[in-house]
Amino acid sequence: MRFFIEGYRRLITHPRYGIWIVLGTLLYLISPIDLSPDMLPIFGQIDDVALLVLMISAASQWVGQQFLGNQPSDSRADSQAEQDSAQQTIDIDAVEVKSAE
Repeated sequence: MRFFIEGYRRLITHPRYGIWIVLGTLLYLISPIDLSPDMLPIFGQIDDVALLVLMISAASQWVGQQFLGNQPSDSRADSQAEQDSAQQTIDIDAVEVKSAE
């Protein structure tokens, strides 16, 4: 199940196939052909609801990444800050502490 979820999220964020995955998901949701028939009272809607939740969460994550990734920033200042934080390394020697009983 985890493989399916991760694969679906990867496909929906793909620039070329993302829209086709969303359209295919919507087509599956309105189609009368399902993995579990909708005529069954609760089990028929489980696959539809799970797929809808997965699609919405993956799409919202993709939209969030697009908006956060397209924000203008000073790239020189960002790269300098990253280099400064990478150069600061602290070495610590571990010491065993015994409790007094």
